[in-house]
Amino acid sequence: MRSPEEEARNALLTFYQALDDLLRGKGPEVMAAVWHHDEFVTTGHPFGHWARGWDEVSATWQVLSAVFNCYRGHADRQDGIGTIHELKVSVLGDVAYGVGTYKSTLYLPQGTIKLAVNCTDIVHRRDGVWKMVHHHADQAPPDYQAAIAGLASA
Repeated sequence: MRSPEEEARNALLTFYQALDDLLRGKGPEVMAAVWHHDEFVTTGHPFGHWARGWDEVSATWQVLSAVFNCYRGHADRQDGIGTIHELKVSVLGDVAYGVGTYKSTLYLPQGTIKLAVNCTDIVHRRDGVWKMVHHHADQAPPDYQAAIAGLASA
């Protein structure tokens, strides 16, 4: 039997795998499966504004999915697009949070962009299952934001 810390860590790593799948153009379904679909969920990405409630949070993942589904530049990559580094997890009853640094390399038409942003994630255990309720990544540098905006307008 795994400890609550191991279960929460696994839920957070599953979230980052879902993010990798999304960036590979595999669609938002896996990402949707790792989240609670409640009004209290929130997210803030390295670009854009805060999203509150499942409808807004889901919309941010759908937009990102659509951009990378059209781009398809990462679909055949053999390496991980990004990973969470130095993930520290703390459990407080049925809530756990993790902090770490997400590092990724994106191969975009205008060149390679390396990204490193600090992230805070919160998962909640309901009926024995840990799911995301909050994800926040620092604002990305301007060149990254411009590159993503360029993909979205292409």
